[in-house]
Amino acid sequence: MVLPPFLLLMVSLLVLSACDNGTPKPAPIGDHAALEQLADAYRTVAQQYSVQPASMRPAGKKKFIEGVFTAAGYSFSATLKAFANQDLDATNQDHRDLAELLMLPHKGLADADMETLYSTEELVAIRSIQSSLK
Repeated sequence: MVLPPFLLLMVSLLVLSACDNGTPKPAPIGDHAALEQLADAYRTVAQQYSVQPASMRPAGKKKFIEGVFTAAGYSFSATLKAFANQDLDATNQDHRDLAELLMLPHKGLADADMETLYSTEELVAIRSIQSSLK
């Protein structure tokens, strides 16, 4: 049986899109609309908690932020790693805002304690972002 070219193309696109759904998607870097989407998700997820994120323990903050990224359709970890691999501009407010959101879980936390919160790859990304945006 030979499939018509149009049907073959449609089947191929469906297969490719199905395969892509399992890949963690980073938030687009420097995209103001993505930041707005994350801000909306932040407000929505915050309503599910009885305390403000700033009052949470670091592990709770990380879980909260991961929930924010998930609610917006992105992956916290994938965004952290992708952000670290970009040419960051310390004067770009969108870059600074995304960095602030990514750094929320460990704000005020000692470096030694960060090792219990993040994977090795995430720690490398965090240090890269911190040095890029100084």
